Amino acid sequence: MKYSYNWLQSLLEKPLPPAAELGDLITFHSAEIEELIQGEADTVLDVKVLPDKSAWLMSHQGLAKEIAVITKNTLMSDPFLVPVIFDTSERIKVSLKSTTCDFYSAALITGVQVGPSPDWLKERLVAIGQRSINNIVDATNYVMFELGQPLHAFDADKLSHDTGYHIMVRNAYAEEKITTLTGEEYTLRDSDALIVDEVSDRPVGIAGIKGGVTAAVDTETTNIILESAHFDRFAVRKTAKALKLQTDASKRYENGICKAIAPIALKRVISLILEVAGGTAEAVTAVGDSSVLRHSVSVTLREVNALLGVALTMGDVEDILTRFAYAYYIDGDSITVTPPLERDDLCISEDLVEEIGRIYGLAQIVSIEPTVGAVTEINKRHYYGEKIRETLMALGYSEVYTSSFRNKDLVKIENALATDKGYLRSSLVENLREARTANLPHRDLLGLKAIKIFEIGTVFRVDSEEFRVCLAAQSGTTYKAKNDDVLIEEALIALAATLTVAPTVISREEGIVEFSLDQLLPQLPIVTAYEQVVTQSKISYRPFSLYPASSRDVALWVPEGVTAEAVMQVLTPAAGLVCVRLTHLDTFTKEGRTSYAFRLVFQSPVKTLTDIELQSVMDKVYTAISTAGFESR
Repeated sequence: MKYSYNWLQSLLEKPLPPAAELGDLITFHSAEIEELIQGEADTVLDVKVLPDKSAWLMSHQGLAKEIAVITKNTLMSDPFLVPVIFDTSERIKVSLKSTTCDFYSAALITGVQVGPSPDWLKERLVAIGQRSINNIVDATNYVMFELGQPLHAFDADKLSHDTGYHIMVRNAYAEEKITTLTGEEYTLRDSDALIVDEVSDRPVGIAGIKGGVTAAVDTETTNIILESAHFDRFAVRKTAKALKLQTDASKRYENGICKAIAPIALKRVISLILEVAGGTAEAVTAVGDSSVLRHSVSVTLREVNALLGVALTMGDVEDILTRFAYAYYIDGDSITVTPPLERDDLCISEDLVEEIGRIYGLAQIVSIEPTVGAVTEINKRHYYGEKIRETLMALGYSEVYTSSFRNKDLVKIENALATDKGYLRSSLVENLREARTANLPHRDLLGLKAIKIFEIGTVFRVDSEEFRVCLAAQSGTTYKAKNDDVLIEEALIALAATLTVAPTVISREEGIVEFSLDQLLPQLPIVTAYEQVVTQSKISYRPFSLYPASSRDVALWVPEGVTAEAVMQVLTPAAGLVCVRLTHLDTFTKEGRTSYAFRLVFQSPVKTLTDIELQSVMDKVYTAISTAGFESR
């Protein structure tokens, strides 16, 4: 959000630091300054307001209060300190027929003169990137950017008013349409909320998002109805997303602005409109409860210092809380704070610690190197998990980590991350099967005779969790050769030798086996100490190609006594740089000659190799074989 330096200054008693210095102070204590925009008469601070502070910081008053705390300044006034309560006027009647609205206040002002805004009002709006429209609309926008509460003005004479003004908040009818102030027509769902003229049932605005053209304020307007309401943040967000219509108003509702600010903002905008457009405030009404109860939060000084790693005194903490103007009391080592109405983010003791820490200055917290202490407890599952890893990796297995989420399974997730990740896995088998299949096409490129993978991870039942181990092997291409089970059996025998207990298999199918580590642990010897970590040799990394690999096989006769290495020295230069792997597959000797079989794997770092290109390379390979005096089979 953009903030005017001059506007902020008008809300504070003492002079502000220079804009650049102020930007640094805000960044290191409150929210990041993304940009400082220097104008001729004003500087604009573009602040990245994060979600945890957006309910109260997306306003000039909110940021001014932060600045007052950070710089030990004083607010000119704090409008949020005293709640506003309106008496109900019979001239304006409001019906709340939608659960998306729990408070709605409205005011009637007659005799206004719609025209250009005064220069000071225009300048402040233009400075933060807003277009000046007229004094009525500008006043509602000004108060929104000042206090954070969205407001709207309707032309009262365009509403039915023979028996007073009747405003209703209701859900839209399915496929109901509305044309907004900017002329776009939107088709609504029955879950979207509307502001309507109850007598004619005509929509005059999309609740919490944008006003309609039906009751738009124009140069002929003399009487207006002002709206200041509180709408459900989730409902507003869903409607704004569905309509692809995000506005300054919807952003503030989505972030959970406090409903107690609605009547405060209405009082403020009435005063401003009377100042810039004249008129008479005839009636004000409110429906619903705008009161907010903030529960007190307690923390001890010991907890503050322990979490921050500092040595603050109670006096230091009191100074910070006093600057916030929080209601608080101290009982011995305990500090109890009652947050103000606009602060819905102070709920637990850690929130208070953060609040104290950021104002104290996180940059003042010195890093302390942790001391090395003796291990007091041996994690048996971790110990034997490492033993299993070492044993399997020694047999050529690679560990994989697969997702805990599945498209379908036993345990459904209440808020799924995606449509194909709506369940928790109840077994590792399906994931290992998919990983094995995905890795199989790369077997030649990796120079592997078989794909051998394993995973150690948690599986989930409706009322429990379990730590399991799953192995998968496949030696063929798409055909599962019979020796897959032999590879798995070798791994199980090796694990039994390492653990001194044979794992009890839960699930077995061709080339895949799964067992429970949790069920196995009670049978394993007690662990008294971790083993010394073996220093691994350094491994260098080079980028891999994103393009597919292709393989070709060659077989040839050579005189007895010629080694496979000697033949590879002939094949390698002929195959060229696109040959990324040359593997010796087979050897047999017959009648004084030796037959060798090799697999050549080709891959380019910049493109997919065509059959024509590969055939050209293979022709060179066969020529080299012939030149060396060997015979291709």
